[in-house]
Amino acid sequence: MKKLKQPIIGIVPSFDEGNNIPAGGDVERVYLRFEYTKHIAEVGAVPVILNHHMSLETITSMCDGIVISGGEDIEPHFYGAEPMPSTRFNEPKTRYVWEMDLIEACDKSGLPILGICYGMQRLNVHYGGTLVQDIPTHLPDNIGHDTTQHDVTFTKEFLTMDGVKTVASRHHQAIERLGDGLEAVALAPDGIIEAVVGRGHFGMQWHPESDSTGVHVYRAFVEHCVSQKNEK
Repeated sequence: MKKLKQPIIGIVPSFDEGNNIPAGGDVERVYLRFEYTKHIAEVGAVPVILNHHMSLETITSMCDGIVISGGEDIEPHFYGAEPMPSTRFNEPKTRYVWEMDLIEACDKSGLPILGICYGMQRLNVHYGGTLVQDIPTHLPDNIGHDTTQHDVTFTKEFLTMDGVKTVASRHHQAIERLGDGLEAVALAPDGIIEAVVGRGHFGMQWHPESDSTGVHVYRAFVEHCVSQKNEK
């Protein structure tokens, strides 16, 4: 009997130039929380950690879907803003520029993307959107989004989820103006956008690998990737 091929999900890791992993001096590294690969493997897919030394053709031909993982802040100049004093370490430019080409390659090949936290913000900026650089500064009455849990309310079904869910949140930035072709489908009680869909992609501001939504999110995303592939 012929063995069925498992779907392959490529994961974009965080990049580091010594800010988060100082040991060893000023050396480029990539890193990723184990929960990403764990949850993707648990739903029957093969997680593959990607890097900018791989060709885009290899990535798009090998993978059935892409996850853009969390990271540090996006350099404000990339969305036409001046940095505020509260802006933290920026994710290295190497990652940002590579992701620009990667997202374009995924769009050309019809490859779905799931953006997690930084990943959702990255999709938004790629399509011309902007970010709130610091939630506490701009929205002092916010419910608390940095290292906490809070509810999100879905305005439309998102990766099989609807209603209200309690999620793991650790971010101090958020979507300000939505990028072209993106739609907000989940909100925090203070109005901050928590999930978007559009252009064949999905974005979420919280970390499903750290709460009970993970199994639903990754299973639904993998199933969506497989169905998209079968339709080609």
